[in-house]
Amino acid sequence: MKKSHKGEKVNSAIKKALSEIFLYDIPVSDNMITIVRVETSPDLSKSDVYITALKDVEMVAQELNSKSGYIGHLLGNRIKIRKIPQLKFIPLPHIL
Repeated sequence: MKKSHKGEKVNSAIKKALSEIFLYDIPVSDNMITIVRVETSPDLSKSDVYITALKDVEMVAQELNSKSGYIGHLLGNRIKIRKIPQLKFIPLPHIL
């Protein structure tokens, strides 16, 4: 499936805003979260956020998924799009 320019801009804006949120608003103590990729549906209803972390990425993803409503609220304050997508955080395993 071909990606649209608009979709790429939305994904990039969400990725940047979430990085700032994890740095300033919801710091995870004693860990570091990296957002690898964001994939948003064309109708902006859902976003899959692929993350890695230094320690226990599965636990971090569960914690973020439980706070996804609040994170979505913070995201809405940072970016201006018509509809804030429902966020789903997906852990990626470490590849060494």
